[in-house]
Amino acid sequence: MVARTTAVLRDRFAAFDPGLTRLTSAMRAVLGTAAALAVLTALRAPETVLVVGGFTAMTTSLAISDLHPRNQLITLGLGAPLSLVSLTAGAVLTPYPTAAKLIFLVVIYLAVQARRFGSRGLGLGIFGFMFFLLSQFVQARADQLPQLGAAVLVAFGAVTTVWYCVGPVTAAGATRRLRHAFGVRLHDVLRDTASVVATGQDDGTRSRRLQERLDRLHAAALLIEDFLDERAVDGGTEAVPRHLGRVEVAAQRLAVLAVRAVRTPAARDDLAERRARQRLAQRIRALGHQVTTGTAPASEECEGGPANRPAGSAQVRDCFLAVDELTAALGLLGPHGRPSGFGTPPHEAAPPASRTVPRRDTHTESLKRQATRQAVQVTTASALAVAGGHLLSPHLWYWAVVTAWVVFIGTESTGEVLLQSARRLAGTVLGVVFGYGLAALVGGDGPALLLLLLLLLCMFGIFSTPSRAYGAVTFFITGTLSMLLALMDTFSTDVLLLRVQETALGATCGILAATLVLPMTVRRASDEELVGFLRVLDRLLRGIASGSTDADAPADWVRAAHDLDQALESFRKACLPLTHPLNPQRGRRHHTRHLLELLEVGAYHARSLAATAERLPAGRASECAPRLTAAADRAHETVAHLIRVTGRRSEFSSHTARPRVVRALSLLSEEMRVSRSRPSLECRLLQHLSRLDATLTALVQSRDGYRVGRAAPTVG
Repeated sequence: MVARTTAVLRDRFAAFDPGLTRLTSAMRAVLGTAAALAVLTALRAPETVLVVGGFTAMTTSLAISDLHPRNQLITLGLGAPLSLVSLTAGAVLTPYPTAAKLIFLVVIYLAVQARRFGSRGLGLGIFGFMFFLLSQFVQARADQLPQLGAAVLVAFGAVTTVWYCVGPVTAAGATRRLRHAFGVRLHDVLRDTASVVATGQDDGTRSRRLQERLDRLHAAALLIEDFLDERAVDGGTEAVPRHLGRVEVAAQRLAVLAVRAVRTPAARDDLAERRARQRLAQRIRALGHQVTTGTAPASEECEGGPANRPAGSAQVRDCFLAVDELTAALGLLGPHGRPSGFGTPPHEAAPPASRTVPRRDTHTESLKRQATRQAVQVTTASALAVAGGHLLSPHLWYWAVVTAWVVFIGTESTGEVLLQSARRLAGTVLGVVFGYGLAALVGGDGPALLLLLLLLLCMFGIFSTPSRAYGAVTFFITGTLSMLLALMDTFSTDVLLLRVQETALGATCGILAATLVLPMTVRRASDEELVGFLRVLDRLLRGIASGSTDADAPADWVRAAHDLDQALESFRKACLPLTHPLNPQRGRRHHTRHLLELLEVGAYHARSLAATAERLPAGRASECAPRLTAAADRAHETVAHLIRVTGRRSEFSSHTARPRVVRALSLLSEEMRVSRSRPSLECRLLQHLSRLDATLTALVQSRDGYRVGRAAPTVG
């Protein structure tokens, strides 16, 4: 009983934190900081040196966002000398405040420019910024550099020891945990799908919950793909994205068919229909149990084959076929508990390198595009924060600079900066109340060990909180600061209130800079990301039209489908200010959500297209090449029109009819059923192309009222 409860809790935690990445980061931050402070305390280091050592250990965990252990070690190795250089520059300039602030602005500009190099550039920029800031915080002097430099090296050594000796994370171990999280989320999808089938009705709540489960499953698949992109491709990992994509598509197809089956008018009182649904629900639950236990999925042969299936409606029979497809896909992927399950099956060779559809790193391209603009904006905001911060406090002005710096991290448009600033301010206000409560609970003369323990607990909260919950992260940061001030005997209500004022000032400076200096509106940013999505889709369609007879084409389509998912996530993030519940423009909010739903449907059909093409034996695609080419050309025309009109539309007027906002699962379940009992793979390819074209036509109509002069084709 205890073992079962422990396993359930472990699975729930794995679903909440895929790969245990946040837990690992939090434990590393806490243990690394504790180890650094313990070593420095044993060496009888003064208080300033202790602050530098603890700050260094915390910054390393904050700056390193690489997923692969090898890349983390490289960033850590580059961060140590950069931190020493930045700390030295700040200490040398401390006697010259004006020069120090001017050089600080130069450091900020260079640190933001480094973001164009991806996660490693972002991390190195954080090292440079934080250690120059640290020199101003502790008012470091040149004669203190030997002690402070030694503290930095001790902290880096302690962190490295904790990361790679005490609790090492190997690539195989990280892959296994990510795979386990994918399996747990797949189990959740199957459980909710079985619930929908067993009840035989959809009250709206069940389908919404099922859609959330599918979104979490998709996020886990993307995380695995991102992790594999950071490591060297070999024969054991090259086939993983294809198998993951096939499993995800099969699970989503099963969910779509299940919702379609329960929404289709049928004889609810018919005994045969109820038995068929109960039998189907049992099969789905059994498959979900096999996913979590790591056993090989059972095949339909165990039940006597398709002929032994209970009689039921055509929609229920479609669900049985979908269960068979998911079982076959899981058989290729392998049990999650076996490391070799992440390799290429012996009977299936890994595909050759991509040729028809080149791979596109949308995230890196986006960072390069915005690096210079953001560098100017952040530098301007920091200059305003320095000037205004001095008016509030000549000694704690850097709190405003830190806020002006962080509100631009991970943002692109003015709306995102505004949203990030609001979260930062709200988290700071709540964190001040929390920190004051902790300090009052401990008392002014509380034991240092208890204060240190509370500080480490707050630090754990910083790194274990999901990054999307930025307000909660800021909440724990302010709590950590409160405990640090209590340890240094400088805690007071006035200091906490000043923290709120400096944060509000920094956020205001960030918003002003984002609005007045090289502004990027939400509409422009979302249009650019939408064009990026459409161009990836266009390359996929052109690849289908020109390479449907090429044996390597299916592998190229899979890669393009992965890039399409990344582009969709970038567009979703750019639209976040528009889709936020507090957005006062309700018309734009509804239209943007509807646009996102159509793009999700299109991405699903693109993934299904790639997964189906990958299953075709070599040479089979040539049999339907003319029809595939014609369908792809039709869809290509619609995409080309969308690219042309994007960014040239007028704003949504107040009298524009708001579209019906539903989730992608509902839109997919409303599509016309294929009349054949078991369509061929070639027919499925044409079906997904046809529905992708119909989705693109609806997308055109929802954006500018353009009417395509032809009816959307349907297959079946």
